[in-house]
Amino acid sequence: MSIVKLITFMAFTIVSAVLYLIVAILLFPWHKKIGPALLQQYSRLALKILRVQIDSADRIPVAAAKNRGIILTANHVSLLDILLMSALYRTIYLSKEEVRRYPLIGLVAALIGIIFLKRESAFDGHRVIKTIARQVTGRIITIFPQGTTGAITDRLPFKRGIFKAVEINPDAVLLPVTIHYKEDHEIAWRRNQILIDNLKVICAQESIHVKVTIHEPMSIEDYTDKTVSEICAVAQEKVLSPLWAEY
Repeated sequence: MSIVKLITFMAFTIVSAVLYLIVAILLFPWHKKIGPALLQQYSRLALKILRVQIDSADRIPVAAAKNRGIILTANHVSLLDILLMSALYRTIYLSKEEVRRYPLIGLVAALIGIIFLKRESAFDGHRVIKTIARQVTGRIITIFPQGTTGAITDRLPFKRGIFKAVEINPDAVLLPVTIHYKEDHEIAWRRNQILIDNLKVICAQESIHVKVTIHEPMSIEDYTDKTVSEICAVAQEKVLSPLWAEY
């Protein structure tokens, strides 16, 4: 069953990417506007193929979303996080630069509007923060502040840089998000794995269960008398603490 699931997912992904490229060429002036919606539809079907059951998922608060840019800051476990957040919230992402070089997928990601980061470059980090602050208005951007994937037990800390985006763009709202998989330990993308390794592990599961919790919004008003590091620590506590509760 895992082999069938893997082949089905990969075939579906390749076909979807090719179709998106055709649509992007035909509707090039609007490709970044339609990209998140197309990615959402792909992600919803992909989750069904991978047998991911969303047991519960909070909606983005209306008050937070109204006429403001949204930055979702979530913990990062596996490849599934991308599909999950896109399926639920029609979001784009901050992604590592290496993704741009993936055959076909990298090109599609760039056309959709994914923001790429060279993780080893401090200068590029400043550029990305400014880009997010500038582009977030009227959009939803998902950030994984841990900077890499891991299981709950890895206790990966948040990196503070992205939280500067709210200082640059006071209209942006941070929404801390907890992604809690019942099979967290089994599907976590380990540091010694490559993409296909994590996908094989995911496909080996009979089914995967997940809950998504959105916490109270954080905005520029919360930065009063607090440093960026302190704000980062608050967001980290909101996101990671619920993971220690039983699923």
